[in-house]
Amino acid sequence: MILEKRSNKLFRLIASGLLTAVCLLVAAKLYAFVNEAISLALEAATPYVEQGFEVREDNWSGQVEPKKPLLVRHQLFRGNEYWFWAGTSWPGASVRVDVFDSSGNSVGLESFAEKSHAGVRVLPQKTATYYIRMVAEYDPEKAANEARAAGVIPAADGVGEFGATVDWGLVYGYR
Repeated sequence: MILEKRSNKLFRLIASGLLTAVCLLVAAKLYAFVNEAISLALEAATPYVEQGFEVREDNWSGQVEPKKPLLVRHQLFRGNEYWFWAGTSWPGASVRVDVFDSSGNSVGLESFAEKSHAGVRVLPQKTATYYIRMVAEYDPEKAANEARAAGVIPAADGVGEFGATVDWGLVYGYR
């Protein structure tokens, strides 16, 4: 009887230890997820980091329908210069980014849009809340051309087809 109680306690201890280990391994795998859209936005920031911009850890990402604008509200401070960079990893998709004040006026001084990433520079005239607008586009013909250029063999019907949303990521830096 005493031996049986010890065996049950030992079994429960081992089982709970194994369960904890499995949960930690699963959590580590989930935490290690790489966000390709954020990676592309950070890649777009590289030349500006070399010019002295400091990229903040804040970032935003998700899924969006093409041509549906996303607004991110963010506090900007007078006297700082900002760049906002957006990216998408979906083949055939592109992004545009702009910044607006509370009256809806564009405050972007310069911008660029290249393939899967874009950026806009802002020099706020006052400390206030601004709105960063990101719009993703998707062109199925462009996606097919990119796949052919990369030597990708077309998939079977229904496999790897566009699912009505594209990924997006937004990062920013200042100096």
